[in-house]
Amino acid sequence: MILTELNERLDILLTSAVITKKAAEVAVEAFIHLQSTLKKDEIDHAEMLFTHLPMALSRIEKEEKVEATHPDLLTEVKNSPYSAQAGREIDYVQTLWTGRLPQEELDYLLIHYATLFQLNEGGNE
Repeated sequence: MILTELNERLDILLTSAVITKKAAEVAVEAFIHLQSTLKKDEIDHAEMLFTHLPMALSRIEKEEKVEATHPDLLTEVKNSPYSAQAGREIDYVQTLWTGRLPQEELDYLLIHYATLFQLNEGGNE
């Protein structure tokens, strides 16, 4: 996925009123930050994360809840070599977002980001 593809995806979600403008803006900034972290313009398999992220932020704005992820999956991801990198990206997202993200959303983002780092060979760390 490249930035123009992300913007096209976000435009569709915005037009369909699935996500909010603020959520789309944060997703774009998070994508650009991840490109910088990975030192790649094209991020492989980023579609899932960058669909989930703006939808999650929109849910938070609407005060909707999400169920917790399976604890075994979360434990596996937390023990992965990509967990720390994923955590740093999530911390960046939180600096862009006003207010703390709910733990359930943080857990899902950890899974998505760790998977993305794994699929993109961990970036350049």
